[in-house]
Amino acid sequence: MKYSFVDRHKELTFLEEKYSSRSAELIIIYGRRRVGKTELIKQSIVRNDGKSLYFLGELLKEGQLASLYSRIAGLTLDDDFLKNNPLNSWHALFDYLTKLIEKENMILVFDELPYIYKSNPGFVSILQFYWDEKWKDMGLKLILCGSSISMMQRIALSYESPIYGRRTGQIHLKPLGFLDFRPLFKDWKEEDIVGAYSLLGGIPRYAEEFDPDLGLSENIIRALLDKDAFLYKEAKFLLMEELKDFSNYFSIIKAVAFGKTSFTEISHFSGVSTSKLYAYISRLVELNILRRDIPVTLSKEKSTRSGNYVLSDYFFRFWFRYIYPNSSLIEIGKVDIVHEIIKEDFSRFIGPIFEDISSELLRKISMEGNLPLLTKWGKWWRKGEEIDIVALNEDTGDILFCECKWQNRKTNRGTIVELIRKSGLVEWMNKNRMNHYAVVSKRGFTENAKKFALENRVHIFTLQELVDKVGG
Repeated sequence: MKYSFVDRHKELTFLEEKYSSRSAELIIIYGRRRVGKTELIKQSIVRNDGKSLYFLGELLKEGQLASLYSRIAGLTLDDDFLKNNPLNSWHALFDYLTKLIEKENMILVFDELPYIYKSNPGFVSILQFYWDEKWKDMGLKLILCGSSISMMQRIALSYESPIYGRRTGQIHLKPLGFLDFRPLFKDWKEEDIVGAYSLLGGIPRYAEEFDPDLGLSENIIRALLDKDAFLYKEAKFLLMEELKDFSNYFSIIKAVAFGKTSFTEISHFSGVSTSKLYAYISRLVELNILRRDIPVTLSKEKSTRSGNYVLSDYFFRFWFRYIYPNSSLIEIGKVDIVHEIIKEDFSRFIGPIFEDISSELLRKISMEGNLPLLTKWGKWWRKGEEIDIVALNEDTGDILFCECKWQNRKTNRGTIVELIRKSGLVEWMNKNRMNHYAVVSKRGFTENAKKFALENRVHIFTLQELVDKVGG
């Protein structure tokens, strides 16, 4: 079963609008590897009636790569001259393509731009020359795409880039949210879909490695605990492409994967001194591997000492929690031991991700008008107390407090009582706010909990009820 393309309606609509424009367009598309950028581009081209050229980046010198691209152009456009006379310089190729673009609008795609740049550092400057001197006054739609976020930032998005200020649009393609991921496993039980989402991280390409006819447990063994499997070394491969001195980076990411969220905890666990840690963490945040959460009720000015670091990417969370620390066991074939470690801990691993899923679903319910409109979403914690989800609207004074329970027993009345108690500790518009409460539970609620929730106007949902409510 092929999963690689998921209908990215928003992004496809954006590209279609750009293609229909009479003016020239320079569009930057970037995002982590395997997220679906190439498939998005291909689908957008299929939907377009005009001519297009797609060039995939290779680590070849100018003469070889320009010659390769001219042959591809000749075959794609059925151009006899290019078929029989491959051009071996960027200027020769772009001069020829410019004559074609003058006659007819065209989509020109350079995918994996960082690969071209590594062997041809002047390539982006040459693109800038042709854009400024010729293409910007034509109907060309130029797409530059890449997976190395750090490289794309440097060569295409930063102030130092030769094409800075010239882009007319950009797409940072991100992993799928839970609702968009669900159809990939539509025949599975809801909690198994949550499990798959929690370890595959919403990456469509990774879903291809799972067999929908097998259970979640069997797929973990086959796709992640086999030393020859594609996903087994995937995280290491991705990070080694982006980072140097990766042993320290790996230790830091492992610390966060094991729940070390403060600066001091990460330093102690990883063995990286606090004097050096900030530079490493800043780089990981820049690459969207780590993020820093602050209590949602705090302003940025007051949040300096209150942040917690978490791994943004669920696949990295899983890999660094279970695969990386146990790779020696996997290498010698002790897969059963590692699988047992995962089974015993997996519910705890899913817990924080279940909070994110619940937040996504509740946000959609809020936008659809079935809860007050809440514009700022996050978590809250202070002095050992915490609430899984807190969402608020600073204009209306509405604030929602929510607890999420990923457990195999029904949630009791005490959870709701405790949520109401903790809400009183949250300092935010104390005299002029309207409190709202919700609890999401995998296994449902006891009768006492249902009765108490009804009496106190607390919204309660099972996972399935929440999914059904948003049209899942």
